[in-house]
Amino acid sequence: MAKHYLIIADDFTGANDTGVQMCRRGLLTSVIFAGKAIPEESGSVVIDTESRGMTPEEAAKVTAGAAKSVDFASYDYVIKKVDSTLRGNVAEESKAVDDAYGSELVIFAPALPALGRTTEGGIHKLNGVRLTETEIAKDPRKPVREDNLQKILQKVYQEAVTYVSLDQVRKKEFPFDAGRVFVFDAKTDVDLRTIISAAKKTGKKVLWIGTAAIADNIMELENPTLPALGIVASVSAVTNRQLHMAEENTTLVQIPVHHILDGSVTLKPYVDQVVEALGRGEDTILLSSSSYDRAEMDKSAEAGKKLGMEIWEVSAFVQKMMGQAALEILSRADVSGVFATGGDTAMGLMSYLESDGSTILSEITVGLPMMKLVGGKKDGLKVVTKAGAFGEEDAILFAFRKLKEKNFG
Repeated sequence: MAKHYLIIADDFTGANDTGVQMCRRGLLTSVIFAGKAIPEESGSVVIDTESRGMTPEEAAKVTAGAAKSVDFASYDYVIKKVDSTLRGNVAEESKAVDDAYGSELVIFAPALPALGRTTEGGIHKLNGVRLTETEIAKDPRKPVREDNLQKILQKVYQEAVTYVSLDQVRKKEFPFDAGRVFVFDAKTDVDLRTIISAAKKTGKKVLWIGTAAIADNIMELENPTLPALGIVASVSAVTNRQLHMAEENTTLVQIPVHHILDGSVTLKPYVDQVVEALGRGEDTILLSSSSYDRAEMDKSAEAGKKLGMEIWEVSAFVQKMMGQAALEILSRADVSGVFATGGDTAMGLMSYLESDGSTILSEITVGLPMMKLVGGKKDGLKVVTKAGAFGEEDAILFAFRKLKEKNFG
């Protein structure tokens, strides 16, 4: 039976950003403005209080009013959605929901790793820079003056607010007996899922405070999606940046092309690594070493030269190698879909899967089509293709998310 979620957000875009995490999993979701009646049979609900620009006192009052109108017993999860850069009245609104809900445990983890919002040392950061040193601190409506999570909540709580470090999260050392209100470091979605799993094991009534990522990862634990597979052999600088952007939240398996060419290694251990990672539910990218480090191109060219191969023949060899690897991986692992970048890479994949063609499903963003393969060994497989020198830095992560949506294909 599907779980029901209640989310209280402080603005309309944030409400929809979080609500879409449920919609993409096929859950009936309504966005309701504070003060309006919640429809019967509404499933999961996002309440928008439109309180981000209010004074702290006004925001607390409006949020408390919205929370008091809710039958909390109708929901399996209660989430206070906050801005990923901590704009607005984070502490006051969270405390208002906490008071109305009667939480036994408060979890504050506002990381949004896919967009570079992380917490380290108790400090919330944007692309590795603490918020108070970014343009967010100069926001004309709600400048962020504090980026220390513990200090943010401590100003509204008389009880202790306990900080849990990244080291504790990754060692799974959670001091839940030490209090009721906790703030967490997190750099990846895996960190968030570790926190969520540990809090759920307490059996307590939890108020979750965070971004769309906290909702997304709660739902991922409740109803896991199959991981996505990436096949990357493009050596463009654009793809290189996209790989480095994706690295924190995906497993990268690099094939040293020059060693394959000189016969010192075989393809099998790299295919095995990918299959094992996918089996653990990890989004995984199989890539040529030249895609990650352009200096590797010279090594591949030199290895090919020793075999009497021109550079175009090395490229054709890589295309064939990646196609063979993809076929082996897909015969051994279940995936939500495949992301392939570089025209030659994509065609190598289609060739080895013996596809007759494809059906276009959507353009997930400009220049990134999603299709469904027709015929061959993986009929119906969802695939997103991308030209090598194309797309924003988050293109790979974005494609992986889209491949896992239930409302495609």
